Amino acid sequence: MSALSISAVWGDGLQGGKLALALFLSVFAGVIVAVDIQIKKKAGLAVCLFLPFAALCCMEFYTHVPWDLSFLIVILNYLFYLILYGIFTALFGSSQIGCAVAPVFPMLTGLVNYFVVSFRSSPIVPWDIFSIGTATSITDNYSFTLNYRVVFVLIGFAYLIILGEKTRLEIGKLRVRLAAICLSMALMAGYVTAIQVEAVEDAFGMDDILFTPNVLYRNNGFMAAFLANLRYLDVEKPDGYSVEAAEEIAHPWEEDAEPTDISDSPNIIVIMNEAFSDLSVYGDFGISEDAMPFIRSLDKNTVKANLYVSVKGGNTANTEFEFLTGNSMAFMPAGSVPYQQFIKSKMPSLASHMKSLGYRTAALHPYYASGWNREQVYPDLGFEHTYFREDFINASTLRGYVDDTSAFRKLIQLYEEKEEGEKLFAFEVTMQNHGGYSKEYPDLQPEIFLTETEYKSTQVESTEKYLTLIRRTDEAFEELLSYFAGEEEKTVVVMFGDHQPSDYICNPVLRELGISEDSREKSPEEFSKGYVVPMVMWANYDIEEEEIDAISVNYLSSLLMDKTGLPKTGYQNYLLELQEDYPVVTANFFQTADRVFHDYTDSEEKSGLDPYAVLQYNDMVDKKNRLAGFFGD
Repeated sequence: MSALSISAVWGDGLQGGKLALALFLSVFAGVIVAVDIQIKKKAGLAVCLFLPFAALCCMEFYTHVPWDLSFLIVILNYLFYLILYGIFTALFGSSQIGCAVAPVFPMLTGLVNYFVVSFRSSPIVPWDIFSIGTATSITDNYSFTLNYRVVFVLIGFAYLIILGEKTRLEIGKLRVRLAAICLSMALMAGYVTAIQVEAVEDAFGMDDILFTPNVLYRNNGFMAAFLANLRYLDVEKPDGYSVEAAEEIAHPWEEDAEPTDISDSPNIIVIMNEAFSDLSVYGDFGISEDAMPFIRSLDKNTVKANLYVSVKGGNTANTEFEFLTGNSMAFMPAGSVPYQQFIKSKMPSLASHMKSLGYRTAALHPYYASGWNREQVYPDLGFEHTYFREDFINASTLRGYVDDTSAFRKLIQLYEEKEEGEKLFAFEVTMQNHGGYSKEYPDLQPEIFLTETEYKSTQVESTEKYLTLIRRTDEAFEELLSYFAGEEEKTVVVMFGDHQPSDYICNPVLRELGISEDSREKSPEEFSKGYVVPMVMWANYDIEEEEIDAISVNYLSSLLMDKTGLPKTGYQNYLLELQEDYPVVTANFFQTADRVFHDYTDSEEKSGLDPYAVLQYNDMVDKKNRLAGFFGD
């Protein structure tokens, strides 16, 4: 524990009082361990009833103060910890072992959640289990530093383990012990089932607003919130869904007639750039120089937009899913990842549609093929050719990731290798700007600085490194467009970000602008600023220029087809019409035609999205009855 206390110096800096207290508590814990104290009978029972409550408090302390919870919510969460302690005590037949082992589970779970919130600005959800492989593959570039708050929580758990070991309640008879195991397991199963029931949610006053998951977990307590989210594991059937209802909605939106000749159609290159964002969406802040001067200078034959996405700081694959399919995370289980959970067979997408038009389709990602299950998903979506890290031969790297310069040059290589007259549709997901900015890298030093910040903390330096990476992307994009500007073949290049970086990177800017977390969470409009990224669409031939104030990524492929004059699916025609009434539809909020943002508690305003939910359910879930041809081939 002393080592943990000292490690907080790297996380929060040297703070004498806190460090001294942490060291004292560490030493005192050793003294208690050394003293042979046994807590028996009535006192032991009282301690065993107290320990689950203390574990609950320690768990909540990782991210907020326990008194944020209402009395009823405390009771609801306490029941979980009480049953948990009961299970381990019954398993080991003794509180001495059971009460010492039980707190290890919340201690480790809370620590993992603390780091997850730090890295992606949202808590753990049940289906993160599907993403463990992807998450572990990129951990090398993250710094797992502890601050004093976390150290004190870990010390608190250590005291609970020590205190539990001092108790001496025994379950001697095997028959009684087996009965206790069965009873405690049944109680846990009943608890997990009950907490997903709406009547229980209402009885305890649980928060059910999903668009701010950090607030949801803070109001409901970690364990109650996590287990209640299990009910969203499956896609919920929309009210009034039937195949006939889907057919009726789709009927007016026939697909465009396919051309017999695409020789005059453009090549299409789409780049979804990792963590590419413009932090000035929060307001003008002090910066030594612009991080994206080239992109801002683009105006001729260019469409630009504020693009709204459903994720922040992570879950990149959900932005891919929305772009390629036209579907929205608004109708998927909260926090889910369709690439991991729901795409298990052939599914219509922009790629399959482009293939049906005669395009060569290629998906590129300069990292592991297994990430987000892409090696299976890309072929299912209609990509004929896939390229992963091993295909980027002799690529230059930045922080160990293939940099955007090499990633973009691979696109040029595919263009140059295609057969004469063949049309290319390439979709690339980059890695250069991936999270993990706080570590020291020999090949990345800050070149863009925050000018209004006096103290250069690790967090500020991380933000400056992030802005420097964005500048590198801007330079690589300029090189890419310069190449295609000299080509005769018509080509359209689209680039957009998958999400903003985590709050850890945004916070120095937000503090300078005086924007607090509470102010961002008080309304969907303020909250939405954390989910907007730049989108630029450029052509090396004449297209109509436009600046779009707000559009969500589920509409972007339809917009692309419209701007390039390519035939659209019936679904894309429907989405372009829907966009006029609902310019933005994300997992967390939506915007109506009057440019007002809403959360999904506004049932009256969201009712116009019900037909969209019906169509998406038919596409995603009712695959045997999927409307033939409507979503594409």
